[in-house]
Amino acid sequence: MRSAPNRRHAIVALTSFVVALGLSVSILLMPWFTYLVVPASGATELTGFSEARVREVAEEVRYFISHSDAPALPAVVDGTPGFDSSSVSHLEDVRDVVIGARWATLIAMLILGVVAAEALSRGELMGVSGGLRTAGWSTLGVVVLAALAGTLDFDALFSAFHGVFFKAGTWTFPADALLIRVFPLPFWSTAAVAWAALSLLLAAMLITAGFVGRRVARGMPTK
Repeated sequence: MRSAPNRRHAIVALTSFVVALGLSVSILLMPWFTYLVVPASGATELTGFSEARVREVAEEVRYFISHSDAPALPAVVDGTPGFDSSSVSHLEDVRDVVIGARWATLIAMLILGVVAAEALSRGELMGVSGGLRTAGWSTLGVVVLAALAGTLDFDALFSAFHGVFFKAGTWTFPADALLIRVFPLPFWSTAAVAWAALSLLLAAMLITAGFVGRRVARGMPTK
């Protein structure tokens, strides 16, 4: 019967795709990324803070959007306007998206593990291997499309991305807002390139695993 392999293929493809995108974003939310990229993006010049201080402020924001129990962001930073209510409200929206994505990735990983284990116990890996390849090629396709859109008009891509997750008017701020000066556009363009590179790596891993799995599946007796 083809229904079981086809069902596994669909489930594995969807969950692997979610895991790949979730992991690529999660890696960019690690402390080392903001530590390295924020000063290099021009934040020290834009804020007037020292490199160490701008890293501290960036880490406060990173932690705030990553943890529901994070302390409040300061309204005043070193005697200058810090994070006002509109900035904090947007970052709370970002946190909701980040935590939701984290849960979606975890659930997808659990489902993927259960389906793969069940298929392995039955000696039916063809659906799993096919799903991995589909997820890999799909991830590759998303990266290519995003790269093309970003190359043509990064500002439009940036706006479109925010428009998917946030209400209009809640994520735009004046150029002198601390949030914009700590995380200027060069930070986001670097983040986009890093995300694309990580996603391409994960896509390659999925495709490779899919082809290896297909070879293994052909040599396995079906139980």
